[in-house]
Amino acid sequence: MPRTSPVPFLLRLSAVLALALTATLLTAGAAGAAQVRGAENVVVAADEVVDDDLYVTGGSVVVDGTVRGDLLAAAGTVTINGTVEGDLMAAAQTVVIEGTVGDDARVAGQVLSLGEQARVADDLVTAGYSLETRPGTEIGGDVLLGAYQALLAGTVDGDVTAGATALALAGTIGGNVQANVGSSAEAGPAWAPMTEVAVPRVDPGLTLTDAARLEGDLSYRSRTEAAIAPGSEIAGEVTYEQVAIEEDPVGPTGPLALLIEGLRLFITLFVVGMLALWLVPRTMTGAAGVLRTRPWLSLGWGALAVAGTVVAVIAVLVGSILLAVGLGWTTLAGLAAAVVTTGVVLDLVLVLGLVLAVALLAPVVVGYTAVGLLLRDRAPAGYGRRVLALVLGLLVYVLLRAVPYLGPVVALLVALSGLGALAVWIWDAARRARASRRAERDQSGHTGSGHAAPAGPPQGLPSQGRPFPGPPPRPPWAGENTGRQIPPENRH
Repeated sequence: MPRTSPVPFLLRLSAVLALALTATLLTAGAAGAAQVRGAENVVVAADEVVDDDLYVTGGSVVVDGTVRGDLLAAAGTVTINGTVEGDLMAAAQTVVIEGTVGDDARVAGQVLSLGEQARVADDLVTAGYSLETRPGTEIGGDVLLGAYQALLAGTVDGDVTAGATALALAGTIGGNVQANVGSSAEAGPAWAPMTEVAVPRVDPGLTLTDAARLEGDLSYRSRTEAAIAPGSEIAGEVTYEQVAIEEDPVGPTGPLALLIEGLRLFITLFVVGMLALWLVPRTMTGAAGVLRTRPWLSLGWGALAVAGTVVAVIAVLVGSILLAVGLGWTTLAGLAAAVVTTGVVLDLVLVLGLVLAVALLAPVVVGYTAVGLLLRDRAPAGYGRRVLALVLGLLVYVLLRAVPYLGPVVALLVALSGLGALAVWIWDAARRARASRRAERDQSGHTGSGHAAPAGPPQGLPSQGRPFPGPPPRPPWAGENTGRQIPPENRH
């Protein structure tokens, strides 16, 4: 990605907006003064006054009246024709401001348009595809934007900090302008979202029209110089930092590239396999045994494991958000952030575990098992034979992965089969461990009660539901010989 690309700036700005919106939602209940509305179309009529904060969701939100507190809106379209005396926080496809915002405006969406009568008393923070402030728009504070394009034709009393592919200044800026902009060489194909609001066309790079008035300094980074019209006025200094695009080094192509990629994959899987044979040999041999004896079961459980992990990730995320929102509406709002953080960390652990198991452990298990079958040594006893089976199995897997069309199919089958074998073996091992602990508890319950065991039946006769107090009785076919005898029905 080019260094002048606005994408990193946009991602950081979007994260800030998301955190601000989330924090506001989670702590809303602590204040206890808010109205919550939700419908397909939500309208605050022109003669309506909302004395509290307003939290609203819907297909479209229109504010023609007055909101004396903050407005937090999540909708397809948000239109402000009236007055919001507090902050405006909106996430929507289209946000149109024709009225007044008494404090800050923080907006995330595809298109943000401020009309000729729009007034934002303090800062404007926005992230999206397009930002347009028309002539007559007044912003009393700073502008912080991350977008594909932006056209600032109104008045900004403070500074402008921008990251965009296309930025045009056609109004009055009372402070400094600091921008990181792209160029025509970096811009991709022209694209504009389908909205009811007209989206202006802004040329890539930085442009200052004849109507531009900058009372501070202009500092920008780009691959090309800005297009500054002769009629524009810049009271301060102009600083231009030319940034060259770092081209990615050209690597090998053709068979050599396939060879290098296969070698990297082989070395990675071999290191993982050696560590597995050294640290968890029972897991390796146990999963291999499951795959040998129950291949179709392993394949099915692999698919279920992937689907179950995805469902678990979604369930944890949704559950943590709902729990955090519930805490936010109570007096336990301080726990909301901890709940969300715990849910995110747990999701990361689940996803990371699934990726490592599918990409690394599954090919090792399948390769080790398959070559063991080819060598007619299903369970190599010596460490050297295990390593040999691992090396040959990984070599076969890497070669099959390099075959066009066949490689992706092999990778999918290997990932699901290996993952399923690991899941089945872990489940069986856990079940055996539970059975063993249960048996130990039952045995300790009979012998460790601290009292003498009641007199049972004579030695050699079984009691009802109790273990033999002495050696078990000898079966009739055992004879007088003290050695191990074979029952009559098993002699043939």
